[in-house]
Amino acid sequence: MINAVAVEATPEAQAAFRAAAKSSSRPLSKVIEVKIPKPDPLPALPGVAPFDYAYLPDALRDYVRDISERMQCPPDFGAVGGIVMLSTIIGRKVGIRPMRNNDWTVIPNLWGAIVGHSGALKSPTLKDTLSPIKKLQARAFESFNAAKSEYDAKAELAQLQKSVNKTRARASLRKGGEADVSALLQSSQAEDAPILKRYITNNASYEALGELLIENPNGLLVEADELVGLLKQLDASGQEVARSFYLTAADGDAPYTFDRIMRGKGLHIEALCLSIIGGIQPGVLAEYVRQATAGGAGADGLLQRFGLIVYPDISPKWKEVDRYPNSSARETVNMIAERLDSLNPAEIGAEEDLYGNVPFLRFDREAQVLFSEWRSTLEHRLRSGEEHPAIVSHLSKYRKLIPSLALINHLCDTRHGPVTEASLLRAIAFGEYLESHAKRIYSYATRPDIDAAKTLLRRLQTGKLDSPFKAREVSQKGWAGLENPSKTQAAINLLLEYHHLREEELETGGRPTTLYHWIREEA
Repeated sequence: MINAVAVEATPEAQAAFRAAAKSSSRPLSKVIEVKIPKPDPLPALPGVAPFDYAYLPDALRDYVRDISERMQCPPDFGAVGGIVMLSTIIGRKVGIRPMRNNDWTVIPNLWGAIVGHSGALKSPTLKDTLSPIKKLQARAFESFNAAKSEYDAKAELAQLQKSVNKTRARASLRKGGEADVSALLQSSQAEDAPILKRYITNNASYEALGELLIENPNGLLVEADELVGLLKQLDASGQEVARSFYLTAADGDAPYTFDRIMRGKGLHIEALCLSIIGGIQPGVLAEYVRQATAGGAGADGLLQRFGLIVYPDISPKWKEVDRYPNSSARETVNMIAERLDSLNPAEIGAEEDLYGNVPFLRFDREAQVLFSEWRSTLEHRLRSGEEHPAIVSHLSKYRKLIPSLALINHLCDTRHGPVTEASLLRAIAFGEYLESHAKRIYSYATRPDIDAAKTLLRRLQTGKLDSPFKAREVSQKGWAGLENPSKTQAAINLLLEYHHLREEELETGGRPTTLYHWIREEA
């Protein structure tokens, strides 16, 4: 008689024991089953700070709240779109000099990205949020079309007059060969053709962007519905010059000259100044982050220039909101957009130096002290060696981001004079919130084992990987995040730690073989 049996707590072992027990001729009085722990949930993405409408300029808050409520989407999406829009309109009209006695000038053009799964209403939210700048663009098209019609009519009249004058000149010369017809042959001074003022573009080569910036030196907004398309385009072989163009345009203050055979020489841009806004899905972003932080061409800081990048949690709660947009909030933002578009630097107290640079504001006394304290903390942190290189690269761009946000807050709320402490405090708080989102996004690089472990678990759950398996069988498949032995082993180790796998060593007479058994949730 078998009095007690300890059964290994794997489903396979327990099933084998039960089968043996049924076929045994000896009765079993007691069975002790030693169960291993159930699989624990894998670590989630790092948490992010909740959005606070107080981060935004006063006039933007109701506008973003209304869009978020009607769309039933995170307010983070509309906030990023709204700030990038305002940064584009300000452009190079006025900058900020963050130091008291230094000519370092920050241009407030910003790059933003919103991260969410397909169906998170990223595109509709941005479309609604960007309506004020698109209204400015539509008005510019109307003015240009009217001016172009008038210009074309005058040009046609000038051409007819020129033809008449030539006929008169010929007649005069036939009558007398010594007649003075020079006055008839002189061309009248032609007016310059009207230029279409541009605010936004969706799909343009870097050469076309350069030509647009020659005509629109204040800068442009590149709206990319699927941001990954732009990023992968700039990653492609042969796009090195285009990538350099975008990297330069992020600062908003560097001149650029085209010297190309087809386009001519000496096409000079006063300063490259681009803002960018777009949406991207988490899975695509995860792959891109891993590539961009692994060295090579993707490690040049292009991704890190997206200072306004948010990846909020999507609430499972939903309710139908069927109402018209808040017309008062929308009109307020439309008026701000128009005011910033016609901004006169002299009227807001902006200074100019002797070298013709962008007019600028400085911080007031209290804000200057606060900025110096904030920057000192940032610089020591960047040099501490305690942060992942990807995070260091990202946070280093806050030297531009925080003064830019402070200037935008100031121009929207206070409107004139030195940038106030209140505007800077709001910018610093927004920056702390944005940093939590950046850490979530860069966790794909700082903790790649989490994402890789989830990928491996999905492959087991969907039957694309059989259990048991060997580590090399996984790395040979080339799955994203599992494409080499070290990444594969890191994922396996995490699954072992959280009891999703069981390790078994097989003696083969030589080097032992390790098999990994998947422990199903229902075990």
